[in-house]
Amino acid sequence: MHTFSLNSSPTLFAKNLNSIHEDESCNYPIFLHQPTGKSQRFSLFLITCCLIVLGVLIPLNSGNKETAHYALAASPQTSSSIHPLQHSTLEPMRHDDDTLAALTIYFEAKGESFAGKLAVAAVIRNRMIHHFHSDGTVRGTVLRPKQFEPWITRNPDDIPFNPSNTKMQESLMAWKLVQDGRKVVNGAVLFYNPDIVKSPRWAQVHRKVAKIGGHEFFHTERI
Repeated sequence: MHTFSLNSSPTLFAKNLNSIHEDESCNYPIFLHQPTGKSQRFSLFLITCCLIVLGVLIPLNSGNKETAHYALAASPQTSSSIHPLQHSTLEPMRHDDDTLAALTIYFEAKGESFAGKLAVAAVIRNRMIHHFHSDGTVRGTVLRPKQFEPWITRNPDDIPFNPSNTKMQESLMAWKLVQDGRKVVNGAVLFYNPDIVKSPRWAQVHRKVAKIGGHEFFHTERI
């Protein structure tokens, strides 16, 4: 005869339940004693309740483990998935877009005529339009890593815009003038000054479209 107590632990209780079998000499399961009538029905009722409780607790426990595993898998992405601009410390809060563009033109075309400033302004605008090393915004264009020399070593937040500075005023004016879509450098998106820097590799493969002042300008089209 198999015996067990209803006060046993759930695990032991479950094991004992599995050992219940039908006795060949009777028509009901063998328990602690041979139940009859009300005692039999009461025992069956208690067993049913325990089975229901076990049936609820086991799935809940399993579900908690699955939830914990999912939370771990859904943890935040590593920095390698972040847009390159977000790694840069050069994200100025001090200047608006027009001022930031003007400062870029001021440093890139320093010593150039107004036409030279207008050409650099057009390059920035063309990059934004064609998403050439750009996300379509001023900040996402001029602050793109290793694209515009002024911000490779400088932080725009450290540089004030001086309205009384004629060259800065011209740079801002040049930027505002190219907003109407005027073609200044035949759609150029690249430029460099051969008197200052060594000819970059891209200058050997991209089509040269203009030379204004000390700068040579190139299109995205290859030779």
